[in-house]
Amino acid sequence: MAEILAPDSLRPDHRRRSKRLKIRIPVVVRSQEKRTQAESTHTLMINAHGTLLLLAMPVSVDKFVVLENPSTGKEILCRITHLGMQFMGKTQVGLEFIKPAPDFWGLDNRPDDWDPQHAASRAQARTKKLTPVPTVPATK
Repeated sequence: MAEILAPDSLRPDHRRRSKRLKIRIPVVVRSQEKRTQAESTHTLMINAHGTLLLLAMPVSVDKFVVLENPSTGKEILCRITHLGMQFMGKTQVGLEFIKPAPDFWGLDNRPDDWDPQHAASRAQARTKKLTPVPTVPATK
């Protein structure tokens, strides 16, 4: 039987900073290196920190792209964090915003954890749970 773990008990590299939403939003991705290279696509998943989408243009991890949301007119710089499976000539690409931007998506109803104040209070609560490491006084 599978064990269900509370989010706080997961390894730090597996925790999500904000809830994911499975939603299709039209976006345009522009290469940071070749400004003329752009591709219209749509999101597969979004959160306050980035998105997962399909891209045909060649990209690589740790490169930067500009993501545009035509419905809001907003643009944001993103880092490519993940290259996943390929499907019909397109690759699943994970993009991380340079800084959290929950307003980028233009959603009226969004998860509570997308609110920056909620995230700050959650981080503070995690810090309180840590047990202090005793320090050994230096000897001369």
